[in-house]
Amino acid sequence: MRVRLLFCALLAALLAAPAGAQAAVTVGIGENQPRMFSDPNFQRLGVKHARVVASWNVMTSGTDEIYRLTTYLEAAQQQGVQPLVTFQHAMGNPQVCRKASKRRKPQCVLPSARAFQRNFKLFRQRFPQVKTFAPWNEINHHTQPTSRNPKAAARFTDIARKNCKGCTIVVADLLDQADNTRSKRPTYRKAVSYIRTFRRALKSPRKICGLHNYSDTNRLRDTGTKVLIKALGCKQIWLTETGGVYSFARFKPSASRQLKATKHMFKVARKYRSIKRLYVYSWFGNVNSFDSGLVPYNSSALDGPGFKGKPRKAYFEVKKRV
Repeated sequence: MRVRLLFCALLAALLAAPAGAQAAVTVGIGENQPRMFSDPNFQRLGVKHARVVASWNVMTSGTDEIYRLTTYLEAAQQQGVQPLVTFQHAMGNPQVCRKASKRRKPQCVLPSARAFQRNFKLFRQRFPQVKTFAPWNEINHHTQPTSRNPKAAARFTDIARKNCKGCTIVVADLLDQADNTRSKRPTYRKAVSYIRTFRRALKSPRKICGLHNYSDTNRLRDTGTKVLIKALGCKQIWLTETGGVYSFARFKPSASRQLKATKHMFKVARKYRSIKRLYVYSWFGNVNSFDSGLVPYNSSALDGPGFKGKPRKAYFEVKKRV
């Protein structure tokens, strides 16, 4: 009798749930600094997913980037955190790539399929514990050499899938770049056109696609998210990089505005059934001109490796959602 009553109660609860309800999205953190893992605030958060970005040629470039990445991935493994590794342009300031005369610099050069495959295989040999990849970061952004060649971005995706059996491959990692970023009614014709070319060239199945919806998150809308989810046509969408901006360009420093945007970020994620995961970028603030950090960073802190100061308001909103 008690079992029967319990069953009826569970059934009633299910029937009472709203038709549009969906399970909470999985929350991760996007951050490139290994110090995040030793931050007590991060450990208290309890997230089990993190995203890190590395140069496509990190295995062969001969730079010290490999030491940072090794430290990062070892710390993630020790804490039971699953890393999503995303590749991008070679090390160097990519802003110079706007000028055609500078496009021979390493950070501006699009690697050949052969070079990308060689480096990806070397990475897999060195870090076999990594099972989740996004082959290229923000493929349509002007700072990435893939922005001028969507077919190459598709080719890199196919290479990653072919050389990583049993791995999770995020097929596209796209920025919600509007045709006019200042427009009150933005359009996304260039981004949609890029996606169409990418899809035609892609051989891999579109199970998971990545999207960076900063514009929508910080302007409290979902216009670009809606358009680009439809254009991508993927079974799942991961917001592989998103977050409330604390300060950047026209956004003056404001913890309250960052909190408001963070709340909106989760609202948008809940609205679309295809969105299953999001990575909040970033952990540390005050690192560069683009500051969306949950925790202020102070490199001169004496009481720990850069953890001086309280977490920002947005941190506690994220903590509620984990």
